[in-house]
Amino acid sequence: MASRRNTERTNDIHFVNARPSSEIEKLKAQRQVRAHVGRWISDQTKDREPRQTRGYSVVARSRAIVRPLPDRVVPFPPSHASDSSDSSSEDGTVYDEARRIDRWHNLPALERLERNISGMLDPFDTYPTSRAFDPETIDMSERYITGVVWPGLTPRPGHVKTPGKSWFELSMANTELFTAFMFGSLCHLRVQWQNNWIPGTTFGAKQQRALQLIEMESIKLINKAVRNPNPKKAVSDAVLLSVICMAHHQAEEKLVQQHRRTPFNPPFPRLQWIDVYGCLPPNMIHIKGLVQLVKLRGGLSCIPTEGLAATVSFSDILTCSVLCIHPAFEFWPLTETRMGMSIQEMLGFSPADIAHGFGRLQTIGATSEMAEAFQAAHTYVTIIKTNPTSVRDVSLLADQRNLTQHTLLSLAPASNLHAFFSLTHSATYEACRLAALIFGVGVLFPIPAQNTPLHRLARLIQAVLHQPSASELWSSPATRLPLLWILTLGGIAASDTPDRVWYTSALRNVMSKTNIQTWPNLKAVLESMLWYDAACDAAAETLWLESQSILGLIE
Repeated sequence: MASRRNTERTNDIHFVNARPSSEIEKLKAQRQVRAHVGRWISDQTKDREPRQTRGYSVVARSRAIVRPLPDRVVPFPPSHASDSSDSSSEDGTVYDEARRIDRWHNLPALERLERNISGMLDPFDTYPTSRAFDPETIDMSERYITGVVWPGLTPRPGHVKTPGKSWFELSMANTELFTAFMFGSLCHLRVQWQNNWIPGTTFGAKQQRALQLIEMESIKLINKAVRNPNPKKAVSDAVLLSVICMAHHQAEEKLVQQHRRTPFNPPFPRLQWIDVYGCLPPNMIHIKGLVQLVKLRGGLSCIPTEGLAATVSFSDILTCSVLCIHPAFEFWPLTETRMGMSIQEMLGFSPADIAHGFGRLQTIGATSEMAEAFQAAHTYVTIIKTNPTSVRDVSLLADQRNLTQHTLLSLAPASNLHAFFSLTHSATYEACRLAALIFGVGVLFPIPAQNTPLHRLARLIQAVLHQPSASELWSSPATRLPLLWILTLGGIAASDTPDRVWYTSALRNVMSKTNIQTWPNLKAVLESMLWYDAACDAAAETLWLESQSILGLIE
């Protein structure tokens, strides 16, 4: 028995020399420690519950075995009570970002190498980062990004491995990526702190100074990497991941505004951390650089690192939703099993559904692409309605949402389609397209108030409706019901702007012509188009009440 216990202890405990006498011995020690880190990451990315007992992390310095220091207790409660994604089922199969954050302080510290007798962290310089960075900051940022950020950014089904292991291993071999991950981690943490979603003591002046220092170091390292004379290294996966981190994070404190809400109450606002990444404006210099790097690589299909192509795709959809522009890349799903799926296959509807649904809009100017996109959005809402608070496969939900938003963004503006229909149909098409984008960024892919394009979209709809070519849109009985939907979404998007009065007056005018006098009557019309009552009804009813208080008709 004693022999067996000794064998088990030998398997659990590995000694390394803290004072290598040669470069070869130092490299050997580094490889051993890095292998230990890799095994830990592999364990952590299997969605296991935190262990009840803590192991030993060993450093051989005078052959001493040292217990790891206690983890810092940093609880992360749900962001806000109305977040419909903050719930789960009893069987534990439901993904829940809020609970993952809440359990962060229970995750074991990186079992790479804890403090040794002298109090030093990582004495073998295992982490490929500058000595100027505080060891505690390195530790916190790595634990936070691996335990909180990545599981939410790249959700996977239970049987599919997460990209965290490959990303972490890649960062251990690339200084620019490791530093960029630190920057992204601290910035993500800062946004949560800024919005009061985590305790006020979690982030402070020390972390802000570190964030600014790490940003400068990241930019320097990435610039050096992209100038590498070896073209393969200049556009490597590590460089792509580094640029993504820089594109959606920033260190400037003045630009991080406290959380504000849009008029909509969207479902799953935390899915893939939209409420965090959407708080920060995309850095267009880095976005353009990312697009160029991917093109130099030959497209998303030429990016092998697990989860990276899907992350580039998500970055593209997020940026284009803020700017209301056509996506730069094709859609890329989170799992390979859904590769190449059409939107009808992804969401489960058919051409017959389109024909009996939004295909009717083709008689007033919609294209077949618009009819399909609207049917996809309607189907996605139906999927949400079946279980509005939780889902069993979050990766599928994210892919369905992202592909739907990608399809809406991909609808060509009317100015590109003049050859296909009359000017009257052109105005109807464009007004419907812009209204669908409001539904997209307000409900389906909810961009936070800090960067929402809602006000801009409301002004664009107003400009279209003022055009002489839109006169028939106002007068034709065939277009009055879609026009009510356009005016309602435009009016909601125009909240807290001078344009709101114009929308309430226009809505009252059209309702009087269609003999719609009550809110239930108006709601019935809205539900025949793209609508989600839980997200839109409150804002729409407020708009309707305002329209009833206005005397006179629109001139």
